[in-house]
Parts: sequence; structure tokens; C-alpha cells
Amino acid sequence: MHAQATRIAAQLYDGVLSPEDWYGGMAAFTEATGASNFHQLTLDVAQGMVLESLASHRDESAVDAYERHFAPIDERVPVAMRLGQGQVMLDHEHFSERHMSRSELYTDCLAPQGMKYCMGLKLYVQGSVQQYVGFLRQVDKSPFTDEDRSFALHLLPDVARAAGLRARASQLAQQAAMGLAALDALPQGLMVVGPDCRVHYGNPAAERLLAGAELLRVRHGRLQCLDGAAQAQLQQHVLRACGHQGAGLAGAQSLAGQHCRLNVAVLPLKASHAAAARWQRPLAVLVLTDPAAPGGLAPGLVEQMLGLSPAEARLALLLAAGKTVKEFAAAEGVSWHTARTHLKNAMRKTACHRQLELVALLQSMRAG
Repeated sequence: MHAQATRIAAQLYDGVLSPEDWYGGMAAFTEATGASNFHQLTLDVAQGMVLESLASHRDESAVDAYERHFAPIDERVPVAMRLGQGQVMLDHEHFSERHMSRSELYTDCLAPQGMKYCMGLKLYVQGSVQQYVGFLRQVDKSPFTDEDRSFALHLLPDVARAAGLRARASQLAQQAAMGLAALDALPQGLMVVGPDCRVHYGNPAAERLLAGAELLRVRHGRLQCLDGAAQAQLQQHVLRACGHQGAGLAGAQSLAGQHCRLNVAVLPLKASHAAAARWQRPLAVLVLTDPAAPGGLAPGLVEQMLGLSPAEARLALLLAAGKTVKEFAAAEGVSWHTARTHLKNAMRKTACHRQLELVALLQSMRAG
């Protein structure tokens, strides 16, 4: 029993970051207990919501029917909720055969799937979030035994710990995804570099600003100015931002080419900051902006974020910069009527009812 439990626990720990290994570990746990299926549920009790449902049963419609209809009337749930973390429930110890033969859950949900007896485990509790796993035996099998319970109790500490780690990893992944989505939406270019100017991260705006490669480029993973003197200055700013013992200093410089300019602000990102924890050393954040873009917003970004046409985006940016519709018409070489049509379309697409609202929207994006 010990060797088998050790193998299952190892697979579940691998499953903290690997959905396939977690599923495989739960499947092995199912087989070891003589069950035919497992169903793992994560519930937010306060909200009455199913946060995650993982089942070995291949009939997705049956699982969906359980969550929609039978979960609220599942008499096993109140029993399982009274369990302490790391305890095991055998349903036949709480419900008689007579009860099972009359229960809507057992007769209308489990029996059509060829299942009956259940062994339930409470894996963890975190605030209002609780996670359970139930193992189900086929209807022609005997109930779970004390030996099955002993095996589950032997394995349960590792299963509960792995489940908690898996939940935490999932939460961190969601937070990271939201953070990256926010960085992706910024109009400013952001880059994270080390003392040697090696690039660890760059958002889409930074990639767009570097696409022309006239002033800055990434070569062999490192950020480089095409001008040697500018490169020496940038390297100095980065080294100061990545100062010894976390005493980083901010700096800024302006890069000028034949056809464009680029402002670069260099800020310290200390090793004590959560974002730099994985590197365990000071890093620098570079903020790249195009001074020629009105308010620091590129027309292409405005098009993408607000769903505007190129002409509508240019008009919106000029209005945000204090220009008028007539000035836009003159600059574009179009009639005032055409310019007004662009304005009406831009307001409709952004759900703005007045021109001032559209200007405020662009200004808020610029401030962001």
C-alpha cells in the first residue's frame, strides 16, 4: 500500500503545474480504491458557484446535468461539508439502501451512468472556497470498505497538500495573465532589462516602437542603441538603475534619428519587488514613448483598443490634442461633412454621446 500511495502522491505533486499529471494521479487513485470514476469539485460556498469541475466520466452532458440540476439537491454535499479537512466520507454509512432506492440523485443521476456508492474526501478549505473529490463505484460493486478508507487516509495528507499547491499555482497564473493583459494594453512601451541590457520582457507597444530599428534594437537578446554614444549613455542609466544593494537611480535620455525620436525613461526595479523576485537581483524598467504621437498615443493602438478606422483614430487623437474638426478636415484634405461623419462613427463605436466624452476617453488613455 505504501509504495502504491507514494507513486500516486508523486504524480499528484507533478500535477501541481501539469493538468495531465493531475488527471493521471487522480485516475490512479480511482483505480487503487476499486472505483470506476472520480469527480473533483471546487466550490465557492458563499457565492454558490462551481469554480472548477474535473471528472473522469466521459459523458460531459451527464456531468453538466449534475452541476446544473443535481448538485443543489445532492444529499451527500451537506455531509461532506461537515467533514474536517482531510477526512473521508463513505456514503453507505449515512444513507440506507432504502434511501438510495428513493433518492432522485441515486436513481436519476447515478444509476443511469451505472454508478452508485461514493467515497468522498474534503481536500482543502480556503475562506469560502472548498474542494472535494468523490470516487464512485459501479452499481454492481459492493460499498467502499474500511480498508479503502484507510488507504485514502494514508494518501490524503499528500493529496490535500498537492491540491492546495495546485490551487495557489492556478491563482498566481490568473493574476499573472491579468497583469500581462494590462501591460499589453498600455500605450507606452515597457521593457524589463538586466544590468547588461539583456531583455527579460517587452510589451507589444515596445515591440511596435522598435520595429523600425532606426534608434533601438534587440540583438542577441540585448537592447542596443545604433549610435555608440547613445548606447554608452543608456548602459550607464541602466547600471545606475540596477545599483548595488538595491540603491537604484532613475534616468532618462532622448534618442533622435533622421525620421523619428524616442524618449527613454529608465527606472529601478529592485530585487525586493515581487515582479523581480524570480531573478533575485535588481532590474531596470524602460519606458519608451514617441514624442511625435499626440498625447503619447499611437494611432494604431487607438484603432486596436477602440475599434476605430485609421481616419477616425487620427481625428480622435487630434481632438484630444486640442484641435478642431475643421482643422482635421484641412489637414486631411477632406470636406467638413466627411470629417463630421468620421466623428459620428467614432462616437458611435465608443458609445460616447458628446464630443467632450470622446476627448475625455482619449485623455484618460493618454494618462494611463
